[in-house]
Amino acid sequence: MQADTCLIAGRVLLVEDDPDQLADLSHALKVAEFSVLEASNQDEAITQLKDADLDILVSDIILDGDFDAGFKLANYVREHYAQLPIIFLSERREADDIWQGHQLGAVDYLAKPLHTPLLIQKLHNLLRITQGRKTYQQDFITALVDAQLQIQPNQAQISWRHQPVQLTLTEFEMLNEFARHPADTLISYDALTKATQGVVERNTINTHICRIRQAFRKQDPQFDHIQNVYGRGYKWRP
Repeated sequence: MQADTCLIAGRVLLVEDDPDQLADLSHALKVAEFSVLEASNQDEAITQLKDADLDILVSDIILDGDFDAGFKLANYVREHYAQLPIIFLSERREADDIWQGHQLGAVDYLAKPLHTPLLIQKLHNLLRITQGRKTYQQDFITALVDAQLQIQPNQAQISWRHQPVQLTLTEFEMLNEFARHPADTLISYDALTKATQGVVERNTINTHICRIRQAFRKQDPQFDHIQNVYGRGYKWRP
C-alpha cells in the first residue's frame, strides 16, 4: 500500500512485547512514512507518553505476561491524555474483550494475525481528523443543536452548561455531527461513520454513543438528549 502523501507523517507509539512482531510492524509503519516510537511493556509506554508529543497509540493487550496490561495502559491514557486515539491489537477475539476495549475509549480493536495495510489505512484516517483541526483557530461557539452545548473545534473540546465534558477525539467528531444540525434531525449510522473518517464502524457506534452519554452524565446526571432511532441512527432531543 502506498502512503497517503497528502498527510504529514504522524507520530505513533507502538507497544508490543514480541520482538519480531514489534520489529516487523515498526518497519511497515516507517515505510508508510509514520514516525514510530517503540515500547515493549506498560512502563516503557508510559515513559514514552511523558516524553513525546504523540498522535496515536497502537498497543497489544497482553504484555510481559500481564493479560490486561494494554487495558491498564488505556486507563492511564484516558486519565492523562484523554484525546490520544488508541488502537488495540490482540489475539484476544472474544466479544467481551472487544467490548471492553471500546469501553476504555479505543477507536478500534484489530485481531491478530494483523492485516497490516488495514492498520495503516486506519492510522491515516485518524490523522486526517487530528491534523485537519490544526489548520485553523476558533473560540468556543454555540452548537446549532442546543444553546447549552459549546464547541471548540480546533481543540476538540466541548462544554455542557458551562462545564467541560471529556471526550476522545472520535467521540468529539461524532458529537460534532449532532451539533451541526438542528435538534430532532436524524443522524444516521452512515453519517456517524463518515464523521470519523470511517474509523468508527457500524458495529461499534452504539458503544461510542454510550460513552458520550456517560461523559455528559458526569456533569449532568439527568442528561438524556441523545436518543436512539431503531435501525436508523440517533437524534438529539431538546
